[in-house]
Amino acid sequence: MLEKVLDHKAIPVLGVPMNVNVINGLISPDEIARRRKIVAKADWSMRMEGLGKQTGEYDDLSELWITGQISKAELDARTAKMVTDYIRARGH
Repeated sequence: MLEKVLDHKAIPVLGVPMNVNVINGLISPDEIARRRKIVAKADWSMRMEGLGKQTGEYDDLSELWITGQISKAELDARTAKMVTDYIRARGH
């Protein structure tokens, strides 16, 4: 599901702020680049803490946020659910 466009601004249907520029219904390339840097930095921090590389499932979820298909709140909620499910599956 893509953002609706009105005067080149995102309507927060999926939680993308009104001040994020959109192009053809998507967030701007600059915003995408900024989000990619955030995710890369978080991945680097995880590896440096000895927690290993992110899973493919998390990478897919991150890509949804990077491209503006889900909000940060939705990313956080889905990430928390993934962690909870992972812990429960291991009986802890």
